[in-house]
Amino acid sequence: MKKILFLFAGLAAIVASCTSNNTEKKAKDTTEMIALDTTFSPTNPAAENSTSCYTYTKNRDTASLSLTIKGEELTGNLKYHLFEKDANKGTIAGEVKGDTIIADYTFDSEGLRSVRQVVFLKKDGKLYEGYGESEEKDGRSVFKNRKALKFDSQLIFTPVECK
Repeated sequence: MKKILFLFAGLAAIVASCTSNNTEKKAKDTTEMIALDTTFSPTNPAAENSTSCYTYTKNRDTASLSLTIKGEELTGNLKYHLFEKDANKGTIAGEVKGDTIIADYTFDSEGLRSVRQVVFLKKDGKLYEGYGESEEKDGRSVFKNRKALKFDSQLIFTPVECK
């Protein structure tokens, strides 16, 4: 009986040690990614690791976007404060394909958590948010046809210095 007790105690110590090392490694990786401050350039292979920030302001509407890009994968934060509408903020995670960002935006608004697809097109150093017809699929809102998205002057994010 004592042998089994010692076996379980040893196993628990090993699992705790492995979990602790993984948590420390993840924290270190995140810190290193946040510390980067270069310009987002999905068409520039030299910009493998970059952090960039953007803002949108028009009349009383504002939005902010921060991106951390590692290779073709990206993560970040996105906040919308549109006049006379409920503000929402959350995280995005997705990928860069050429001059296009395709990501899922997980956000909280009106006490509910939602997920919707977002697409941005980089043009002239700015990010143009795409919009078009969407549908509910697998518990998230996605665009019906990404090729039919419009990237005009609806929401244009201008680069700013990250804070």
